[in-house]
Amino acid sequence: MYDFLKQDDKLKLKGLAYYQIAGGIFGIGALIFALAQAGAITGLLLLLYILAFGLYSFSIFCGQQLLKGNLIKGLKISTINQVIQTIQFAVFGISFQYISGFGFTTGFDITSDFKFVSTFSLSEFICNVNYEKDLAIVGINIVAIIVLYFIENLKRKIKTGSITEKQ
Repeated sequence: MYDFLKQDDKLKLKGLAYYQIAGGIFGIGALIFALAQAGAITGLLLLLYILAFGLYSFSIFCGQQLLKGNLIKGLKISTINQVIQTIQFAVFGISFQYISGFGFTTGFDITSDFKFVSTFSLSEFICNVNYEKDLAIVGINIVAIIVLYFIENLKRKIKTGSITEKQ
């Protein structure tokens, strides 16, 4: 697969690839289950389902690129995938949370009081518009930050020449 990588880095890359693929598959499965439970699907709701499907499919694609050996492209798009998962919020009636894989979110609920909150999730997509306008929550996904750190370390190794990619 990656002949130029140390065995430890190969295992980490495979783990990242399978993690993103599994997160995307689990997310799509949860999405299909939610669609089966939903009543009438309006235009905005359909758009949100398409967005969720696209994000989970993107996660699968990121993992696939790493498994195929497209290291530079795979790490670049994996970075994008993880950045999207980093910040969660609910303010002024708009909320967004996307997690493909595991999520441990920590942040603050300042709706009526200043409270520290944390949650554990597995492939979750929340996107609301015009919902609970008084709600004010901001959080970060610690798992996504750890994965980003791992990806950036590999990118740095490539850039400094300690890993060279075969063409």
